[in-house]
Formats: sequence, C-alpha cells, structure tokens
Amino acid sequence: MASRALRLTRVHAINLYGYRDPYVVSGNLLVAGVTGSGKSVLMDLVQLVLIGHQAKVRYNQSATGDRSTRDLKGYCLGDTKQDVDGVPQYMRQGGVTYVALEFTWPGSKQPRVETWGLRIEFESVAQHTPSIRPFVLPGGLKRDDFLDAERGPLDLVAFRQWAESMGDGAGRTGRLFTGIDEYRREMALPSHLNFDRPTLDYLLPAAMSFPFMDSFNE
Repeated sequence: MASRALRLTRVHAINLYGYRDPYVVSGNLLVAGVTGSGKSVLMDLVQLVLIGHQAKVRYNQSATGDRSTRDLKGYCLGDTKQDVDGVPQYMRQGGVTYVALEFTWPGSKQPRVETWGLRIEFESVAQHTPSIRPFVLPGGLKRDDFLDAERGPLDLVAFRQWAESMGDGAGRTGRLFTGIDEYRREMALPSHLNFDRPTLDYLLPAAMSFPFMDSFNE
C-alpha cells in the first residue's frame, strides 16, 4: 500500500528543450532564473509525467497564466522560435526524449522508490504526433541509465530490455505500458502514487497558472 508521505525526489529531463540532466529535489525547492531560462519547462515536465494525456496538459501556463503556442514537439526538438520561409526551425531534426519523476516513500533504512515517466520519439521534424511509451521503474535512475554507449538516448528495444530487467527485490519490476490510459490508471492506484485521477487532472494545471496582475497592490 502506498504511503501518503511519498516525496518527489528527482526530476529527469533528457533532451527536453535545453535540458539533458536529472535534478535532485530535496526539502523546499526554489526554481529561479531570468525570463526565458526554462523555468516553465520544468513545471510542464511535472504536468506531462503526472497527467500524460496531451489534451489535458496546458503548456507554459506557469509563465503566461493561460494557454500558449508551446507544444510537445517544440519541447522535444527544441523550437528556436525562428522561421525560414514560414517553416519553424528546431535545434534537433528528430530524436528521443525521456522525462520522468522519481518518488520516494521515506521512513525506512531502504526506502521504496518508483520512477514514472515517458519515452517520446520524433523520427523527424515532419512528424507531428510522436511515439510515446509510458513506463514505471522500481527504483532511482541516473543520467547514464537513459543513454547508450555513444551517449545518445537509448532506442526503444534497448530501453525495454533494460527496464524489464530492473527489479527492487520486493517483486516489483520495470514495465512499459501499452498506452497512456493504462499508465494513468496504474499510476493513481493505492499501490502506487495513490491519488484521485480526475481531481489531479483538474487541479494540477490550475495550480500552475500564475496570471499577471495589473498592480502589486491588486
């Protein structure tokens, strides 16, 4: 049974816009930086992993207070915000992105850890709908776990083999889901993250909306 005391302890952002590393989360966390430095990208990563369903994620709402033109393709391939003859330009012409969140159940010498995430692949900039494979892993990961010998993101076959071979000694093993709906249902179960799915789908995007005000006094 999952404990309600679980904590977010690590954020993985491999080839998400300009991010290529995991980030440890401990205690109270302040995400600070100048405008355009990528703060809202990390907020959108949290939404993307916990909600999963593209129609329910509201990108860049933490920066704009409302929907914006940002999308998953722009995040994964690195939208430069520049056009050539009306064609958007990207930093990458295709590739694989891994986004994931590590959760820890504290209170024991060997705390339970789960990592939930998505493997997202755009074969080229011409592709509008990526291949997305959700996953859960029974433990914590490092950056190298997502990379092959050439330091590129693991292909699907290699990642599946590695994930399904991973176990925590308590009968839990890594798993790739067949689709987003199965991933969303499993994540919310009491045996995992233990939350009410409709409530999270509604509250999380709303909580990340910071609309501008006309004045400080207001």
